[in-house]
Amino acid sequence: MRESRAPLVDVALAIPSRGDRFLVTLRAERNHLGGLWEFPGGKIRPAEEPLDAARREMVEETGLRGGIVEPLLVFIHDYPDRAVRLHCFVVQEPGGELMVDGARKWAWVRLEELNRMEMPAANASILRALIRRVGSTIHGVS
Repeated sequence: MRESRAPLVDVALAIPSRGDRFLVTLRAERNHLGGLWEFPGGKIRPAEEPLDAARREMVEETGLRGGIVEPLLVFIHDYPDRAVRLHCFVVQEPGGELMVDGARKWAWVRLEELNRMEMPAANASILRALIRRVGSTIHGVS
């Protein structure tokens, strides 16, 4: 049971992967958690399924479509000003040309590189799940 009084926001994340690399983008400075690297995603709309939201967000933010989608994990993370329930999906080999929304920086990085990037605190749980999924180890993530 959650004890936080912060509002709970449902968010869907798509974690695009091509070969041994994962796509991350840099959050705009003006946004919540600005300047940090993130996976494509956003709020789940009313009556929208988390998987559909993850696919929609991936298309909107990156232009990538399709691919083999696998659920990774669902968890709640409390930030000081809000709580998010993250529905995370790995999208293997999405198709299309990468066209990141806005002028944001982006990168396809290996799993071990993700650990060295500045990401939102909630991403520690996502990285642990990715490590379990691909059978790798990253120093500093437990």
